[in-house]
Amino acid sequence: MGKEVDNVLVGLATLSIRQPNDALAEWSREQAYAGSYSAKLHKGGSGNAGSTHLQALFPDSAIDVDAFVADPTDYGFWYYYSAVTGNFVQFELLFKDPNSEGWMELTVVPHQNTLGDGPTAGWAQKSLALTDKIGYGGRSETNEPFFDWDLDDTIAEGVTGPLGQAAAPVVGDWQLRRVRLELWEPTPERTAYVDSLEVDGTVYTVEPGGTVPGMSLSSPYTEVGYTEDGVIVEYSAEGTDVEVEEETFPIGWKLNKEGYKVTCNMAEASLFNMDKAMSGSVLSGSIIRLGGGVAKTVSLLITGLNPAGFTRSIMIPKAVAVGAVSTSYTLDGKQVVPVTFQALKPSADEDAVQVVDAGA
Repeated sequence: MGKEVDNVLVGLATLSIRQPNDALAEWSREQAYAGSYSAKLHKGGSGNAGSTHLQALFPDSAIDVDAFVADPTDYGFWYYYSAVTGNFVQFELLFKDPNSEGWMELTVVPHQNTLGDGPTAGWAQKSLALTDKIGYGGRSETNEPFFDWDLDDTIAEGVTGPLGQAAAPVVGDWQLRRVRLELWEPTPERTAYVDSLEVDGTVYTVEPGGTVPGMSLSSPYTEVGYTEDGVIVEYSAEGTDVEVEEETFPIGWKLNKEGYKVTCNMAEASLFNMDKAMSGSVLSGSIIRLGGGVAKTVSLLITGLNPAGFTRSIMIPKAVAVGAVSTSYTLDGKQVVPVTFQALKPSADEDAVQVVDAGA
Protein backbone atom coordinates (compact mmCIF):
# COMPACT_ATOMS: atom_id res chain seq x y z
CA MET A 1 0.00 0.00 0.00
CA GLY A 2 1.40 3.37 -1.01
CA LYS A 3 1.34 6.55 0.99
CA GLU A 4 -2.08 8.24 0.87
CA VAL A 5 -2.46 11.52 2.73
CA ASP A 6 -6.24 11.12 2.54
CA ASN A 7 -5.97 8.09 4.82
CA VAL A 8 -4.39 10.10 7.65
CA LEU A 9 -7.20 10.47 10.17
CA VAL A 10 -7.46 13.51 12.43
CA GLY A 11 -10.20 14.91 14.62
CA LEU A 12 -12.05 14.25 17.85
CA ALA A 13 -14.50 11.48 18.62
CA THR A 14 -17.51 11.58 20.92
CA LEU A 15 -18.21 9.08 23.69
CA SER A 16 -21.79 8.09 24.47
CA ILE A 17 -22.99 5.77 27.23
CA ARG A 18 -26.11 3.77 27.88
CA GLN A 19 -27.00 2.24 31.23
CA PRO A 20 -28.85 0.00 31.73
CA ASN A 21 -27.41 -1.55 28.62
CA ASP A 22 -30.67 -3.15 27.54
CA ALA A 23 -31.27 -1.40 24.22
CA LEU A 24 -28.65 -2.41 21.70
CA ALA A 25 -28.15 -2.10 17.96
CA GLU A 26 -25.22 -4.19 16.76
CA TRP A 27 -23.93 -6.38 13.97
CA SER A 28 -24.68 -10.04 14.61
CA ARG A 29 -23.56 -13.35 13.15
CA GLU A 30 -26.26 -15.23 15.05
CA GLN A 31 -28.68 -14.80 12.13
CA ALA A 32 -28.14 -13.62 8.56
CA TYR A 33 -30.32 -13.65 5.48
CA ALA A 34 -27.65 -12.58 3.01
CA GLY A 35 -23.94 -12.41 3.77
CA SER A 36 -22.40 -13.09 7.18
CA TYR A 37 -24.09 -10.45 9.36
CA SER A 38 -27.47 -8.94 10.06
CA ALA A 39 -28.38 -5.83 12.03
CA LYS A 40 -29.55 -6.97 15.47
CA LEU A 41 -31.98 -4.63 17.23
CA HIS A 42 -32.73 -5.52 20.85
CA LYS A 43 -34.93 -4.01 23.57
CA GLY A 44 -34.41 -5.51 27.02
CA GLY A 45 -37.74 -4.71 28.61
CA SER A 46 -36.78 -1.74 30.81
CA GLY A 47 -35.74 1.86 30.44
CA ASN A 48 -37.38 4.52 28.31
CA ALA A 49 -38.83 4.42 24.82
CA GLY A 50 -36.51 5.53 22.07
CA SER A 51 -35.17 4.61 18.67
CA THR A 52 -32.96 1.54 18.46
CA HIS A 53 -32.30 1.42 14.75
CA LEU A 54 -30.49 0.71 11.52
CA GLN A 55 -30.14 4.02 9.66
CA ALA A 56 -29.38 4.91 6.05
CA LEU A 57 -28.69 8.43 4.77
CA PHE A 58 -29.57 9.73 1.31
CA PRO A 59 -28.06 13.26 1.22
CA ASP A 60 -28.37 13.69 -2.56
CA SER A 61 -31.49 11.63 -3.22
CA ALA A 62 -34.05 12.76 -5.79
CA ILE A 63 -36.60 10.24 -4.45
CA ASP A 64 -39.72 12.19 -3.54
CA VAL A 65 -42.96 11.47 -1.71
CA ASP A 66 -44.74 10.79 -4.99
CA ALA A 67 -42.37 7.88 -5.64
CA PHE A 68 -43.30 6.25 -2.34
CA VAL A 69 -47.03 6.75 -2.82
CA ALA A 70 -46.89 5.48 -6.40
CA ASP A 71 -45.42 2.13 -5.36
CA PRO A 72 -44.71 1.54 -1.66
CA THR A 73 -43.93 -2.11 -2.47
CA ASP A 74 -40.58 -0.78 -3.73
CA TYR A 75 -39.69 -0.24 -0.05
CA GLY A 76 -39.11 -3.03 2.46
CA PHE A 77 -36.73 -5.31 4.32
CA TRP A 78 -36.09 -8.88 5.40
CA TYR A 79 -36.67 -9.69 9.07
CA TYR A 80 -36.37 -12.41 11.72
CA TYR A 81 -38.16 -11.83 15.02
CA SER A 82 -37.83 -13.44 18.43
CA ALA A 83 -40.78 -15.56 19.64
CA VAL A 84 -42.68 -12.97 21.66
CA THR A 85 -45.69 -10.73 21.03
CA GLY A 86 -44.84 -7.05 20.81
CA ASN A 87 -44.31 -4.02 18.60
CA PHE A 88 -41.55 -4.94 16.19
CA VAL A 89 -39.81 -3.05 13.39
CA GLN A 90 -41.28 0.19 12.10
CA PHE A 91 -40.05 1.76 8.86
CA GLU A 92 -39.42 5.51 9.02
CA LEU A 93 -38.75 7.74 5.99
CA LEU A 94 -37.65 11.36 6.44
CA PHE A 95 -38.41 13.76 3.57
CA LYS A 96 -37.22 17.37 3.38
CA ASP A 97 -38.45 20.23 1.26
CA PRO A 98 -35.65 21.47 -1.05
CA ASN A 99 -37.11 24.99 -1.04
CA SER A 100 -37.71 25.60 2.68
CA GLU A 101 -37.11 24.23 6.16
CA GLY A 102 -40.14 21.97 5.80
CA TRP A 103 -39.81 18.28 6.61
CA MET A 104 -42.00 15.23 7.08
CA GLU A 105 -41.57 11.78 8.57
CA LEU A 106 -43.58 8.85 7.28
CA THR A 107 -43.68 6.11 9.91
CA VAL A 108 -44.93 2.74 8.67
CA VAL A 109 -45.87 0.36 11.50
CA PRO A 110 -46.77 -2.98 9.86
CA HIS A 111 -45.63 -5.22 12.72
CA GLN A 112 -47.36 -3.82 15.81
CA ASN A 113 -48.62 -6.34 18.40
CA THR A 114 -47.09 -9.09 16.28
CA LEU A 115 -46.10 -12.58 17.38
CA GLY A 116 -42.59 -13.29 16.25
CA ASP A 117 -42.13 -16.88 15.15
CA GLY A 118 -38.38 -17.02 15.65
CA PRO A 119 -36.88 -20.30 14.44
CA THR A 120 -40.29 -21.59 13.31
CA ALA A 121 -40.73 -19.12 10.46
CA GLY A 122 -37.14 -18.11 9.82
CA TRP A 123 -36.55 -15.09 7.57
CA ALA A 124 -39.45 -13.30 5.90
CA GLN A 125 -39.75 -10.34 3.57
CA LYS A 126 -41.87 -7.27 4.25
CA SER A 127 -42.83 -4.96 1.38
CA LEU A 128 -44.64 -1.82 2.46
CA ALA A 129 -48.21 -0.99 1.39
CA LEU A 130 -50.56 1.95 1.70
CA THR A 131 -52.87 -0.34 3.67
CA ASP A 132 -50.24 -0.52 6.42
CA LYS A 133 -50.76 1.85 9.32
CA ILE A 134 -48.76 4.92 8.30
CA GLY A 135 -48.33 8.07 10.31
CA TYR A 136 -47.06 11.32 8.85
CA GLY A 137 -45.95 14.45 10.62
CA GLY A 138 -43.52 17.33 10.52
CA ARG A 139 -43.33 21.03 9.75
CA SER A 140 -44.82 22.71 6.71
CA GLU A 141 -43.03 25.15 4.41
CA THR A 142 -44.39 27.89 6.68
CA ASN A 143 -43.00 26.12 9.78
CA GLU A 144 -46.39 24.93 11.07
CA PRO A 145 -46.78 21.47 12.63
CA PHE A 146 -48.91 18.70 11.17
CA PHE A 147 -49.53 15.07 12.10
CA ASP A 148 -52.02 12.32 11.37
CA TRP A 149 -52.20 8.52 11.30
CA ASP A 150 -54.35 8.32 8.14
CA LEU A 151 -52.12 8.42 5.09
CA ASP A 152 -53.53 7.61 1.66
CA ASP A 153 -52.74 8.52 -1.92
CA THR A 154 -54.10 12.07 -1.49
CA ILE A 155 -50.67 12.91 -0.11
CA ALA A 156 -49.63 13.57 -3.70
CA GLU A 157 -52.01 16.55 -3.78
CA GLY A 158 -51.28 17.76 -0.24
CA VAL A 159 -51.61 16.46 3.29
CA THR A 160 -54.47 17.75 5.43
CA GLY A 161 -53.62 17.75 9.10
CA PRO A 162 -56.15 17.03 11.87
CA LEU A 163 -58.26 19.74 13.45
CA GLY A 164 -56.17 22.35 15.25
CA GLN A 165 -53.01 21.65 13.26
CA ALA A 166 -51.75 23.12 10.04
CA ALA A 167 -52.06 21.39 6.72
CA ALA A 168 -48.87 20.60 4.87
CA PRO A 169 -48.83 22.30 1.47
CA VAL A 170 -48.08 20.16 -1.57
CA VAL A 171 -45.28 17.81 -0.54
CA GLY A 172 -44.94 15.69 -3.65
CA ASP A 173 -41.48 17.12 -4.36
CA TRP A 174 -40.12 16.70 -0.84
CA GLN A 175 -37.04 14.49 -1.14
CA LEU A 176 -35.92 11.46 0.85
CA ARG A 177 -33.00 12.09 3.17
CA ARG A 178 -33.07 9.28 5.75
CA VAL A 179 -34.50 5.82 6.35
CA ARG A 180 -34.68 4.02 9.70
CA LEU A 181 -35.71 0.51 10.66
CA GLU A 182 -36.33 0.76 14.36
CA LEU A 183 -37.68 -0.68 17.57
CA TRP A 184 -39.26 1.98 19.75
CA GLU A 185 -41.15 0.85 22.86
CA PRO A 186 -38.98 -0.49 25.72
CA THR A 187 -41.19 -3.50 26.48
CA PRO A 188 -41.50 -6.41 26.10
CA GLU A 189 -38.00 -7.80 25.78
CA ARG A 190 -37.59 -8.66 22.11
CA THR A 191 -35.04 -8.96 19.32
CA ALA A 192 -35.37 -8.19 15.64
CA TYR A 193 -32.78 -9.09 13.03
CA VAL A 194 -33.07 -7.04 9.82
CA ASP A 195 -31.36 -7.56 6.50
CA SER A 196 -31.47 -6.58 2.80
CA LEU A 197 -33.02 -3.10 2.84
CA GLU A 198 -35.01 -2.04 -0.24
CA VAL A 199 -35.55 1.66 -1.04
CA ASP A 200 -37.27 2.80 -4.24
CA GLY A 201 -36.70 -0.58 -5.87
CA THR A 202 -32.97 -0.75 -5.06
CA VAL A 203 -31.89 -3.52 -2.69
CA TYR A 204 -29.02 -2.56 -0.40
CA THR A 205 -26.72 -5.00 1.39
CA VAL A 206 -27.11 -4.74 5.17
CA GLU A 207 -23.59 -5.78 6.11
CA PRO A 208 -20.59 -4.02 7.68
CA GLY A 209 -19.06 -2.31 4.68
CA GLY A 210 -22.21 -3.06 2.68
CA THR A 211 -23.95 -0.89 0.11
CA VAL A 212 -26.38 0.92 2.42
CA PRO A 213 -25.47 4.63 2.07
CA GLY A 214 -24.41 6.39 5.27
CA MET A 215 -25.23 3.25 7.23
CA SER A 216 -25.10 3.26 11.03
CA LEU A 217 -26.56 1.40 14.00
CA SER A 218 -27.64 3.20 17.14
CA SER A 219 -29.81 3.04 20.24
CA PRO A 220 -30.56 5.67 22.91
CA TYR A 221 -27.23 6.84 24.30
CA THR A 222 -26.24 9.89 26.35
CA GLU A 223 -23.13 11.81 25.28
CA VAL A 224 -20.66 12.65 28.01
CA GLY A 225 -20.24 16.13 26.51
CA TYR A 226 -16.98 18.06 26.54
CA THR A 227 -13.78 16.16 27.27
CA GLU A 228 -10.35 17.26 28.45
CA ASP A 229 -8.23 15.20 26.06
CA GLY A 230 -10.69 13.54 23.72
CA VAL A 231 -11.28 9.78 23.79
CA ILE A 232 -8.46 7.22 23.86
CA VAL A 233 -8.95 3.57 22.93
CA GLU A 234 -6.36 0.92 23.68
CA TYR A 235 -6.23 -2.68 22.47
CA SER A 236 -3.85 -5.12 24.14
CA ALA A 237 -2.98 -8.73 23.47
CA GLU A 238 -0.99 -11.19 25.57
CA GLY A 239 0.32 -14.48 24.33
CA THR A 240 2.93 -17.18 24.53
CA ASP A 241 5.70 -17.89 22.06
CA VAL A 242 5.76 -21.35 20.53
CA GLU A 243 9.40 -22.42 20.54
CA VAL A 244 11.31 -25.48 19.44
CA GLU A 245 14.87 -26.51 20.20
CA GLU A 246 15.98 -26.42 16.57
CA GLU A 247 15.05 -22.75 15.92
CA THR A 248 16.29 -19.52 17.50
CA PHE A 249 13.10 -17.67 16.57
CA PRO A 250 9.65 -18.67 17.82
CA ILE A 251 7.78 -20.65 15.17
CA GLY A 252 4.40 -19.47 16.35
CA TRP A 253 2.50 -17.42 18.86
CA LYS A 254 -0.58 -18.37 20.90
CA LEU A 255 -3.07 -15.67 21.91
CA ASN A 256 -3.98 -16.06 25.57
CA LYS A 257 -5.69 -12.80 26.47
CA GLU A 258 -7.17 -9.71 24.81
CA GLY A 259 -8.19 -6.38 26.28
CA TYR A 260 -9.87 -3.22 25.02
CA LYS A 261 -10.02 -0.10 27.15
CA VAL A 262 -11.60 3.31 26.61
CA THR A 263 -10.20 6.26 28.56
CA CYS A 264 -11.77 9.67 28.75
CA ASN A 265 -11.42 12.72 30.99
CA MET A 266 -14.94 14.08 31.12
CA ALA A 267 -14.95 17.86 31.51
CA GLU A 268 -18.65 17.97 32.40
CA ALA A 269 -18.91 16.84 36.04
CA SER A 270 -22.60 15.97 35.91
CA LEU A 271 -24.09 13.32 38.21
CA PHE A 272 -24.70 11.20 35.11
CA ASN A 273 -21.00 11.26 34.20
CA MET A 274 -19.86 10.69 37.78
CA ASP A 275 -22.19 7.71 38.12
CA LYS A 276 -20.97 6.09 34.91
CA ALA A 277 -17.34 6.52 35.95
CA MET A 278 -17.89 4.45 39.12
CA SER A 279 -18.89 0.83 38.54
CA GLY A 280 -20.25 0.41 42.09
CA SER A 281 -22.47 3.50 42.16
CA VAL A 282 -26.26 3.75 41.90
CA LEU A 283 -27.80 6.99 40.60
CA SER A 284 -31.30 7.71 41.87
CA GLY A 285 -32.68 11.15 41.10
CA SER A 286 -30.17 13.65 42.43
CA ILE A 287 -28.32 11.19 44.69
CA ILE A 288 -25.40 8.87 43.94
CA ARG A 289 -25.13 5.99 46.42
CA LEU A 290 -22.02 3.87 46.95
CA GLY A 291 -21.39 0.76 49.01
CA GLY A 292 -24.21 -1.46 47.76
CA GLY A 293 -21.86 -3.94 46.14
CA VAL A 294 -23.23 -3.47 42.64
CA ALA A 295 -21.07 -3.91 39.54
CA LYS A 296 -23.09 -2.32 36.78
CA THR A 297 -22.27 -2.71 33.12
CA VAL A 298 -22.83 -0.15 30.38
CA SER A 299 -22.78 -0.08 26.60
CA LEU A 300 -20.55 2.40 24.79
CA LEU A 301 -20.65 4.11 21.41
CA ILE A 302 -17.66 6.08 20.15
CA THR A 303 -18.38 8.10 17.04
CA GLY A 304 -15.91 9.88 14.78
CA LEU A 305 -15.11 10.33 11.11
CA ASN A 306 -13.27 7.95 8.81
CA PRO A 307 -10.80 9.21 6.19
CA ALA A 308 -13.62 9.41 3.62
CA GLY A 309 -15.55 11.80 5.87
CA PHE A 310 -18.27 9.32 6.84
CA THR A 311 -19.12 8.01 10.29
CA ARG A 312 -16.81 5.56 12.01
CA SER A 313 -18.46 3.87 14.99
CA ILE A 314 -16.83 1.83 17.73
CA MET A 315 -19.54 -0.19 19.43
CA ILE A 316 -18.93 -1.92 22.78
CA PRO A 317 -22.14 -3.67 23.88
CA LYS A 318 -20.87 -4.55 27.36
CA ALA A 319 -18.27 -2.71 29.42
CA VAL A 320 -17.47 -1.92 33.03
CA ALA A 321 -15.80 1.12 34.57
CA VAL A 322 -12.45 0.20 36.14
CA GLY A 323 -9.76 2.08 38.02
CA ALA A 324 -9.81 5.02 40.39
CA VAL A 325 -11.95 8.12 39.95
CA SER A 326 -10.54 11.29 41.46
CA THR A 327 -12.11 14.73 41.21
CA SER A 328 -10.44 17.83 42.62
CA TYR A 329 -12.41 20.63 44.26
CA THR A 330 -10.18 23.70 44.21
CA LEU A 331 -10.86 27.42 44.04
CA ASP A 332 -9.73 27.96 40.47
CA GLY A 333 -9.50 24.39 39.22
CA LYS A 334 -11.67 22.78 36.62
CA GLN A 335 -13.46 19.65 37.78
CA VAL A 336 -12.63 16.74 35.48
CA VAL A 337 -14.11 13.26 35.88
CA PRO A 338 -11.65 10.62 34.63
CA VAL A 339 -13.02 7.25 33.56
CA THR A 340 -11.65 4.04 32.09
CA PHE A 341 -13.96 1.41 30.67
CA GLN A 342 -12.96 -2.18 29.97
CA ALA A 343 -14.79 -4.14 27.29
CA LEU A 344 -16.36 -7.45 28.30
CA LYS A 345 -17.45 -10.38 26.15
CA PRO A 346 -21.29 -10.19 25.95
CA SER A 347 -21.76 -13.86 25.05
CA ALA A 348 -20.01 -16.68 23.25
CA ASP A 349 -21.53 -15.72 19.89
CA GLU A 350 -21.18 -11.94 20.11
CA ASP A 351 -18.26 -9.63 19.46
CA ALA A 352 -16.75 -7.71 22.35
CA VAL A 353 -15.94 -4.72 20.11
CA GLN A 354 -17.00 -3.72 16.61
CA VAL A 355 -15.37 -0.94 14.57
CA VAL A 356 -17.55 -0.14 11.56
CA ASP A 357 -17.30 2.51 8.85
CA ALA A 358 -20.47 3.88 7.29
CA GLY A 359 -20.88 3.47 3.56
CA ALA A 360 -20.58 6.29 1.05
